[in-house]
Amino acid sequence: MRLWSGLIVICMTGAFTASAETAAMAEGDAIPDAMSRQVNAPEIDFTNLRDPFSSYLVRMATRGQAALMETQMRLSDRKREKLEEFDLATLRLVAIFKMAGEHVAMVEDSTTKGYIVRRGNYIGQNNGKIEKITDDTIFLVEQVLNPAGEIIDRQVSLTMKEVNE
Repeated sequence: MRLWSGLIVICMTGAFTASAETAAMAEGDAIPDAMSRQVNAPEIDFTNLRDPFSSYLVRMATRGQAALMETQMRLSDRKREKLEEFDLATLRLVAIFKMAGEHVAMVEDSTTKGYIVRRGNYIGQNNGKIEKITDDTIFLVEQVLNPAGEIIDRQVSLTMKEVNE
């Protein structure tokens, strides 16, 4: 019984102290010491909060795919050429000749169907534009994704291969 009465006295003292603090705050006389050091938490932007469990590579790939789609939408005002359906590795440079003073090349696909290309034509799935044709090489500029997910221009060339039989 004595333990219970001491517990009741402590609880009542705590209630009395809390009510005294609220009364002092209501009067505006003094702010308790703990309340004067109170700091508000910063606002959190939950819409742009990064998921700590998501893969960095997946995030970069999706960002890069979005950028690539945006670039393709920008280029969509032009008609896509037949050779843009093929991967550059499946195309083979067969011949280069001069026609009307400029170099023109013949490229074969994997079914050995030939296509005539000039400077300014597009080849390959990465928007590869032919920049220059020399006596044995076609130089193109492709738009590809770097590891950071940005679109960069990459220099690529197709060269004629001599076959000695």
